[in-house]
Amino acid sequence: MKRKVKTTAIVLCCALTVSGLCGCGKEPEIVSEEQTAGDTEDPEDGRGDLITDEDQSAGFDEKVENNDIALRGPSYTGLTDIYTLYNEDGTYICQDMMDDGLTLITNMSSRNSQRDGQDPDAYAENYVCAVVDDTGSAKITSSKEDKTVTPRLSFPSYRVYWESGSNEDTRQNVGVVLLTDNYTFYYGYGCAIDFYEDNSDHYEKDLNGIEITGFEDLKTERENGSNKDAKKDAKGYDVYLEKINELKSEGLADQFTLAFINDDGRDTPELIASDSTGSFDHENAFIFSVEDGKVVEVASVIAGVDGANLDYAIGANLIHISGAVSGMRDTFYRIEKGKLEEVFAAEASSMDEDAKYTINKESVKEDDYYKKINDFMEPYNPLVRIAYDGLYDVTYTYSDGYGGFEQGSCESYTPASEISGK
Repeated sequence: MKRKVKTTAIVLCCALTVSGLCGCGKEPEIVSEEQTAGDTEDPEDGRGDLITDEDQSAGFDEKVENNDIALRGPSYTGLTDIYTLYNEDGTYICQDMMDDGLTLITNMSSRNSQRDGQDPDAYAENYVCAVVDDTGSAKITSSKEDKTVTPRLSFPSYRVYWESGSNEDTRQNVGVVLLTDNYTFYYGYGCAIDFYEDNSDHYEKDLNGIEITGFEDLKTERENGSNKDAKKDAKGYDVYLEKINELKSEGLADQFTLAFINDDGRDTPELIASDSTGSFDHENAFIFSVEDGKVVEVASVIAGVDGANLDYAIGANLIHISGAVSGMRDTFYRIEKGKLEEVFAAEASSMDEDAKYTINKESVKEDDYYKKINDFMEPYNPLVRIAYDGLYDVTYTYSDGYGGFEQGSCESYTPASEISGK
């Protein structure tokens, strides 16, 4: 007996250009009619005793039979609605783009098209190839029974990994295909293959937590704009994801962390970025902030060239930029509306005996020069230095011309996937 399948999918990907059909259309495994998925008492169908008496009394089976259910994932903030379609039979397609501009969420359902006796694992792969990827050219990289989702939701579920596109447009995707007697659901994530590794842990964790909700509940949540409303309450971490991906793709920076430099009650920290190669061909140390919902570059230097360094004091709204050619210049700034405002500047013209010293552009004697700098720095030490191999605590002391510093402990940058998870 042929059955038609209904599928639900939320896709977290950019528009997919797919190439290379692989892993689709496996030969069906022949089984008897007694073993079809419609037999809820069959211990092999992924349900069996997992449907509780409480579920039965609440009419859960009736909702499933009438297709009054849908899948839903975590309540993300700042999603952009790419495409939404609801059908009278309860099937649907919902596509949302995350603020990173790379990850597309697709939540969709359709009637079952599983052939009688077809292996459900093979069907899940074919479903991705023929329905989720409507170009019909997806390449399955692997699939497996989802032993986390299946027992929790009481329906057979399969986690499918697949690629789409080609060359620089290749995308890696992962999703859960969930089977009921009459409908098939898909919830999955995808992004450019170069960024998949950074986000894969986040995708896997969120797929483990997908839930079954009512079809009308899903419509109400989306039509009320809950994602857009939630964005107003977001702390703003997500706005940095696009900048992170931009810096990585342009080869300017590949390691990042978040720090509350400007601790004035703002919910959004500053983004610190660095190039692990230490290249001198471009700026390799950066500080970014968010103003009016947009990322702005606050400061950047080519660290290591002509004595240049970029340091900051956590919670003190202080940034230090040093530089040297024949002499030494140390300038300290605060962040005001995404821009640097100078608060203290010290300059020694040279290391010679006839060197000239200025503090805030006023000439001072050598002894006064060192004292004024040290007095200014004392409340802020140690600063954090943005270096190619880590974030160093540095304590500044000034004497004998050039400013000296004592380098202390070093911390690693934050994985991009952890920033994404915020």
